Amino acid sequence: MSEAWYNELPESEEDKQYAESIKRIQNAVLQGMSFESASGLIDVKDEALKTQILDDALKVLIAQMHFTGGTPLEGLAKKLGLPLKRLEDAKNAMLEEVEEAAVERYRKESGL
Repeated sequence: MSEAWYNELPESEEDKQYAESIKRIQNAVLQGMSFESASGLIDVKDEALKTQILDDALKVLIAQMHFTGGTPLEGLAKKLGLPLKRLEDAKNAMLEEVEEAAVERYRKESGL
């Protein structure tokens, strides 16, 4: 099977920094660091990019540990050292993003 055409596109430095930062935070948390401590391991000068990375890293951890791993949000909040409200807000944002993506895809596929 041939690779998709987009797999050959070069990654921008921002894309690389984004992916590496998400992975660094994820690995640090899985090794027992709090989210805030793990967030301090990334070196991103662009504040907008840094905010996006931190938001997405939290969503990745929620998906991995809560949805896939079955850890209740309360337990995850304790493990990450974050207020439960922050996790609830991130989870709700994730669900809204999934809903929006599903609606958009449906519209494209159905011609609406």
